[in-house]
Amino acid sequence: MLINRLELSTLDLIPQRDYYANVLELPVHLEGDSLLVKAGKTDLIFHQAPSDWTGEYHFCFNIPENQFPYAKAWLSSRIPLLKDDKGNDEFKSQSWNATSLYFKDVAGNILEFIARHDQKNSVNSPFNSGQILQVSEIGLASKDVIAFAKELCAKLGVSVYKQDPNDTFTPIGDEDGLFILPVEERIWYPNTGVPARMLPVKVDVEVNGKAFRLEGVPYEVR
Repeated sequence: MLINRLELSTLDLIPQRDYYANVLELPVHLEGDSLLVKAGKTDLIFHQAPSDWTGEYHFCFNIPENQFPYAKAWLSSRIPLLKDDKGNDEFKSQSWNATSLYFKDVAGNILEFIARHDQKNSVNSPFNSGQILQVSEIGLASKDVIAFAKELCAKLGVSVYKQDPNDTFTPIGDEDGLFILPVEERIWYPNTGVPARMLPVKVDVEVNGKAFRLEGVPYEVR
């Protein structure tokens, strides 16, 4: 599953533009009430939210499977990394065969770099923003995770990823693109204090050559 386009809301476009251009060094274009960030294969778009809007998203970027230590050094020289309650700032998943780190943008969104070691995408050049390959995860909260996962799997033709369905946290999709489904109000990992909420999104995905769009609150697939 490829996430081709991800549209989110934010309160202030100018700091977001400066962050994604200067910290992550990604191509950006601000026009009117929208900010386009080119994140590898994904168009990441922030729309101006109303002044009373609140909320933080979780989304993730794939990086080459062999570049985690270099990506960590590159990013940690620019901004603080998020840590768990034991002070760890890198996280290895045996079941996913992946290594991750977490950080925040200026809007408080929980971002992630993940190196998925089963992917054959190694590179030998020093890490830079060109190795941010795509948005590979977006968090979508719900009140009934298992029912929501079942509905999305049926409509998209995908499966639960590397675990059994769980009523507090279930990922669906594959290593190129995942919908991360937590129960509403579950705190985003690691130790962020940020609850998962049903926030407005628009996601264009491609599954086996077919295009789908998920949007709205509650979320619907079209």
